[in-house]
Amino acid sequence: MKLCFDGRDLKQSSSNRNTNKRIWINSLFACTLIILVGSIVIFWGLKDVNAQSSSSFKVIVQVQNTGNLDEHGALHVATDGSRNPQTLTGIIFPALQTSSYTFEFPSAEVPVGEGFTAEVIYGDDEIKRVSGANSAANTPETVTLLIP
Repeated sequence: MKLCFDGRDLKQSSSNRNTNKRIWINSLFACTLIILVGSIVIFWGLKDVNAQSSSSFKVIVQVQNTGNLDEHGALHVATDGSRNPQTLTGIIFPALQTSSYTFEFPSAEVPVGEGFTAEVIYGDDEIKRVSGANSAANTPETVTLLIP
């Protein structure tokens, strides 16, 4: 071991410099790897969230009863070319109120631009119908039916 009493720093040996350099390179590699893996995990997580939100097509049907009496009836929603229409029966539509009902279809059955029809059947077979289409916005479609 060399001792230096004149205040000069001892020069590092080349083996110490190589060891420090190796440690620095390994640390840089580990940090880069952690950032890369974290980015991939975040990306996949966001991909799953988007996949879940777009896995179904929703139609929100609002029935507004403008009359002074409650009405009893049913709702029926069908997509163009679908063999699986959805129906709700035995519904009460309160007087002077708006009721909201959500219908959900697999998104594979209803591509963007595909049409749908919603209808309310109430009273003595009175029918109100409205049509719409699946927009590219990836949000539920909302339609309003006015009765009586």
